[in-house]
Amino acid sequence: MRLKISMLGPWEVTADGVPVKVAGERRVGLLARLALSAGQVVPAERLLADVWGQSTAATAGKQLHIVVSKVRDLLSRHQDDEVITTIGGGYRLNIRREDVDAHLFTLLVRKAVTARTTGAPGAAEDLFQRALTLWRGSALTGITAPWAQVEAARLEEERLTTLEDHFDLRLAAGDHHATVPALTAHTAAHPLRERPRAQLMLALYRASRSSDALAVYQDTRRVMVGDLGIEPGPGLRRLQEAVLRRDPALDLGYRAPVTTHTERVIAAAHR
Repeated sequence: MRLKISMLGPWEVTADGVPVKVAGERRVGLLARLALSAGQVVPAERLLADVWGQSTAATAGKQLHIVVSKVRDLLSRHQDDEVITTIGGGYRLNIRREDVDAHLFTLLVRKAVTARTTGAPGAAEDLFQRALTLWRGSALTGITAPWAQVEAARLEEERLTTLEDHFDLRLAAGDHHATVPALTAHTAAHPLRERPRAQLMLALYRASRSSDALAVYQDTRRVMVGDLGIEPGPGLRRLQEAVLRRDPALDLGYRAPVTTHTERVIAAAHR
């Protein structure tokens, strides 16, 4: 049987697609912490600090051993090989990294970026879609420990960056009309992120909606000055200037040696 662990949304363990119930806050926390380092040894001290938190009980080490044994026994019913191995002063979860959705997400994104940079936009599009489809909600839902909140924030930032990379790919392919609704929703949900604001401005400009593109800049400035007390960054200001003068550099197909499509357009607008 094949175990899979899902953490990009509600926490879930399955064996060949059938849910496996893991009961108990520390059992769930232990397995989740090991899954984040699947295939690698996690020191017992790290597990105690993360899962047991501020507890200084003299029996914490013994409690860890008991919880590991209970989780090992549970999972061994669903996998022939030893699921959790004791190595030195730590423990290792013996499942393939791609059987943990967070690791599979990272793998797919790396492949998508490689495909994009090597001139295979179709493959990149498919890989980005597959990666983003893995998300079923907020990461590590149901696990409230401080370490889990930190990891959830890290994973969410990776998701947002990937979503914006995907928008870049779609804009470069001329999909500006279709991206406007998605970018509008994305900027509404994350109003202080400048990159998708620039992407939305570009999409609107290419859709012959220059006044709406300029309105996005004004709204961005209002939000940033009001919430942070700072002006938009130089890239966004240059993009506004380029929209005002209808700079040809904003047109689809313009090329310059910059990492991403949006960055390329903004850099070209400064010429």
